Amino acid sequence: SVRSVRGNQWMFRTGHPADYPLRLRPELLRPTSGLYPVLRESTPVRMDLTHSGWSDIFFLGMDYPEGARVVNISIDLAVRGAGLSAEPKPPVEAYFRVIDQPVLRLVSVDLRATAEITSIAEVFDFARDYLGLLKAAVIASGLVPPGLEGASQPLSDVLARLTGAPGLGLEIVSKVNGIPKGSRLAVSTSLLASLISACMRATGQVRSLTG
Repeated sequence: SVRSVRGNQWMFRTGHPADYPLRLRPELLRPTSGLYPVLRESTPVRMDLTHSGWSDIFFLGMDYPEGARVVNISIDLAVRGAGLSAEPKPPVEAYFRVIDQPVLRLVSVDLRATAEITSIAEVFDFARDYLGLLKAAVIASGLVPPGLEGASQPLSDVLARLTGAPGLGLEIVSKVNGIPKGSRLAVSTSLLASLISACMRATGQVRSLTG
């Protein structure tokens, strides 16, 4: 389904860093006080009112849309009696920024997991650590497109094309606030959407940086 959409086909044709088309938005490449700007994305979670057996999951919904008719609501969360923090807020957050090292740094705050990736192969190694969801977002957004799987060039070559300068890299951070695993609030789906959105905003695939 993903490959068949015309706007996605470039990701499967890009097999070498020299063919890589994405560039970061210039706003994210202007450091202030030695640090690059941080792009933040926040997302609500989903409550499924019909308990449809997840028939609206994306690959079913795209291939069989007439069978993906469900009733959902998006919800923000708050802690009762917590003062200023009691205001309802989206519980899923993603952050994106440029760093002055030629690596892809992935961080999950709630899982307490971090990795600094230097090879293209490691991006596609989902069993290596607990950061598979962040790696999936990097691939699905085209930061490291699926066509590069198996390429022997260093990841720094891709990062140099993306940032326009050698020696720069990216840091992508995910954070889920106060939701336990198994909540059935589609946290992983919301987190993946938040990460993909941040990556696509950063590369101009989504026109606006906010909203």
